[in-house]
Amino acid sequence: MNTTVDRPSWAQPLTDLTGKTVLVIGGAGGVGEGVTRGLLAAGAHVIATARSETKLDEFAARLSSERLSTLRLDLAEPGLDAALAKAAAEHGGLDGAVVSVGDWGPQGRRDLVDLKDDEWAYLIENNLTSVFRALRGLVPVLAPGGALVHVNGGSAEIAWPGHAVLAMSAAAGKSLTRSLAVETRKSGVRVHDLILGVISTRPKRAAGMDHPAWIPAEEVGVHVAELLAGSSPLTGSVVQYFTSRQQGPTTTVPDLG
Repeated sequence: MNTTVDRPSWAQPLTDLTGKTVLVIGGAGGVGEGVTRGLLAAGAHVIATARSETKLDEFAARLSSERLSTLRLDLAEPGLDAALAKAAAEHGGLDGAVVSVGDWGPQGRRDLVDLKDDEWAYLIENNLTSVFRALRGLVPVLAPGGALVHVNGGSAEIAWPGHAVLAMSAAAGKSLTRSLAVETRKSGVRVHDLILGVISTRPKRAAGMDHPAWIPAEEVGVHVAELLAGSSPLTGSVVQYFTSRQQGPTTTVPDLG
């Protein structure tokens, strides 16, 4: 089993998800893999999703954990709600869920006024509508007292020339999550929006792209595990920021400009 995670100085000592089941949408992606590793290190059973069976097979072989299950899932396909409900039932319920999705699109960096209608529609579908559909499908199948974390990007807080639709989607995703957190209070489900800075992921490192100041995706996983377990001192806050590796997670809006 290859799920060892280095614990940062801010990590809480009593984070234990043994016996808990967490579904991670996008769990086989760059940031998602770090989240999955952090959850497995905390003792959780993780169901990681991706759109590709081949990607999931490679992912499962790489992590090699008996507490890891995989599920092919496409947030754009009809029947998503039923697929999530089936997954929850097959695994005895879900104690937590993580949504870690995003798509740069095929158009590359482009000013807003130069975007074509189909490019706009693609970016909205894959960076905002997909989040909405995931949240809608997950909340009803979470156990009472469960928690949901939407992993978001720092562009939710800044202007991002050349990627305006991505920034808008991130800001809208933050707003969706804040409203959902109020709506779910009566059910006892906690909802969090975790806004990230620049993340060091396994694919980036494999491509030779890394920097000491970048936040390892596995450290994001440590914080997500603490949120789901309720051991984080930030558990009571809906919107959180993890943009500085040195500082660690915080509720203070960072200066990203």
